[in-house]
Amino acid sequence: MKKIFKKADYFLSKETGTFFKKPGGKIRVCLVYPNVYSVGITNLGFQTVYRLLNQRKDTICERAFLPDEISENTTIFSVESKTPLQEFDILAFSLCFENDYPNILKILKYSKIPYLTSQRQPHHPLLVAGGILCFSNPEPVSKIFDIVVVGEAEEIVDNFIEKFLTVRTNSDKKDFKRELKKELVKIDGFYIPEAYEEIYENGVLIGRKTLLDEAPERIKKVYSKNFYENFSYSSIISPLAAFPNMYLIETMRGCPFRCRFCLVGHVYTPVRKAKFEGIKDKIKTAKALKASVGLVAPTITAYQDLLKLIAEEEIEISFTSLRADKKTLDILKNLKNQKTVTLAPETGSERLRRAIKKGITEEEILTIVKELSETAVQTLKLYFMIGLPFEKDEDIDEIVRLIKKIRELFPRAISVSISVFVPKPFTPMQWHRMEDIEVVKDRLKKIKRDTTTIKGLRINHEVIKYSYLQGYFAQADRRALSVIERVSEGESFLKIFEEIKGFVYKVKDYKDFLPWDFIEHSGLTKEYLWSEYEKAKKEAFQIDNI
Repeated sequence: MKKIFKKADYFLSKETGTFFKKPGGKIRVCLVYPNVYSVGITNLGFQTVYRLLNQRKDTICERAFLPDEISENTTIFSVESKTPLQEFDILAFSLCFENDYPNILKILKYSKIPYLTSQRQPHHPLLVAGGILCFSNPEPVSKIFDIVVVGEAEEIVDNFIEKFLTVRTNSDKKDFKRELKKELVKIDGFYIPEAYEEIYENGVLIGRKTLLDEAPERIKKVYSKNFYENFSYSSIISPLAAFPNMYLIETMRGCPFRCRFCLVGHVYTPVRKAKFEGIKDKIKTAKALKASVGLVAPTITAYQDLLKLIAEEEIEISFTSLRADKKTLDILKNLKNQKTVTLAPETGSERLRRAIKKGITEEEILTIVKELSETAVQTLKLYFMIGLPFEKDEDIDEIVRLIKKIRELFPRAISVSISVFVPKPFTPMQWHRMEDIEVVKDRLKKIKRDTTTIKGLRINHEVIKYSYLQGYFAQADRRALSVIERVSEGESFLKIFEEIKGFVYKVKDYKDFLPWDFIEHSGLTKEYLWSEYEKAKKEAFQIDNI
């Protein structure tokens, strides 16, 4: 335990912006990120909730992460005060990546907290979940949480704390959780999993039923209506983060391009942009802290004031990635100190780019690369996916061919990252299957083999088995919890995959009941998503026949 305590103190010693508040008569919340510190501290949503809670006088919010090393004697505690998790009033988990699900069980196990809601007692903390997975498909972990937040933190945090205080003041301790849930189930943005039960027929999910009269059939996702003023930015900067000493600023929420595979482009609606003057103020804060600036957006080139911002602010600014379109050309002319630039062609095939609605051509990609070769950029990163819907072996040849063309134009280091397509809820591709795992492995080997002679090229890729677990967790119902438990205990992937491969290989139909059908996103209907899926099929095969 001394080693873990020292590690937490080391984290704190490197941080700037940490909140330290005196205890006493306040709600004690521990914000838990189910991964290691360097990953969790980089997450902007996690930091935003930390700040929103600590801005309240009646709330103390601390943080906890998955330890780098776990033994049988490990106890999970908060970084700030070293308080064991079971002593907090609320444990609020941030759920952003499906493959973190097994870590939730590990954290609860080593905190001596039962992971099923039905097994916890009144003295146990209230377990709350928030994050993008909570408004895409929370069902695989829904039996763990008392409350699931379906929406964006800025619109929900204060409402939740006010309701928590009111109910706690007016109810007995043994009835508190039940009374709180009865109140929250009536409010948009709060999902109480135990108020519902899944209905199966011959092992197939066919619907849900409500167990409380007040529980609505559908849960409406709520969103921040004043993002223009209240955009997200770093609360804490640290050299130990995945982006060391970088002050992150969210310039946009949502994406206007809506690529057909992309979750972010569909669930973060409507698209909202941050106030230009507000971003400038945050850049001044970053300068005062002597931090670099990272501008965060699904597509940074869609931020209309980006060129103006670059021109006015003499500071090193980093981008998540640039879209290979005409606007990027103007941005490149203004880049001074950018050492690394990321482009995401997704595939080498014009046919597949149109099918996934990527909206860029090979000519545009190569034009951007040529422009980059004339800048000070030292490393070009490229993102590709394999296993995409309607993909053929020829499309893999197209990836190799495009990489070779890019190599001819860009003389410095090139890093290629390859991921496996995962069908995500609330996207047009949610009905599609994952490609056979052996086919994906062969296609990845082919890309590696056919690019071995390209100098200055590095190929990175996901661990294939994790992509398929992610695909299962992204689309599964409540029965997935048993699989999550087995993964957390270290059971063999091959054994688990034999049981779940039928699920990830299945092509779904419009009439099928999907586990996340109960969530309602403004302006995003099942009819629209299906029509986009049908368009993708037509575009893939029409283009193929030209």
